[in-house]
Amino acid sequence: MSLQVARFNIASHVSAETAREFDVALHAAAPNSLATMVELQRTVCECVNSLKAANLGPVQMILAMKACALDSAGRHRIDSDEYPATTVDLLMEQIIRWAIAEYYRGVS
Repeated sequence: MSLQVARFNIASHVSAETAREFDVALHAAAPNSLATMVELQRTVCECVNSLKAANLGPVQMILAMKACALDSAGRHRIDSDEYPATTVDLLMEQIIRWAIAEYYRGVS
């Protein structure tokens, strides 16, 4: 599945407000701050629930969440090479773990 399709899935099935909340939470998140990580997890779950409600499968959901995070990183690019890893790079694996857990929450 292409990144273009993944971006379409986010734009089509996640409200602009939810996507913006994810964007803000992602860039405010700090791995050593419980409050910011809890907010990021909440927004990840909102996005996942929107995608699941639109009947996207788990693979499409994961790709859409990655696209959402990557696009967010592009909007908040640091112009310095001093810190080459962005917050998104550091948090992507955790975002996907939360997304998968939320997608399958309640499924027996």
